[in-house]
Amino acid sequence: MTKDNTSSFSKLEQNFKDLLMERCGRLPYFMEVLSEKHDFKFPEITEDLLEPDTQCFISIPGMFGGFAYYLEEMGDKFVLYAEQSSRMNHDSNDYLYFEITESGSKKLEGEEREIMRKKFCELAKKAHEKHLQKLKAM
Repeated sequence: MTKDNTSSFSKLEQNFKDLLMERCGRLPYFMEVLSEKHDFKFPEITEDLLEPDTQCFISIPGMFGGFAYYLEEMGDKFVLYAEQSSRMNHDSNDYLYFEITESGSKKLEGEEREIMRKKFCELAKKAHEKHLQKLKAM
């Protein structure tokens, strides 16, 4: 029997939503989209994100970018990592990285940030390779 992780995922989901609102809540168009009941949906955190090399992306209206994110299991806890990027950034050195846990979120700095930057680059490369394989198979 597997452990029911619903409560953990719900807390991560809420803390990720809080982070998105903190980072994007001052964007006029984003707030307009939220208030006008557009089809914008905050990300759902589920066990599907634990599949190897799984990374998702949420585009934020008015931001010219969004957040890539992935879920990692650390012992009996889960950690969600997020990369904030924008087309307005010159390169990945301008991206911001966050760690989201059941108790909240924090911006990663220094060595932790560099580790996450490399991890997100690795995930993006694997996704690109997978996409190329699908194209070749067509």
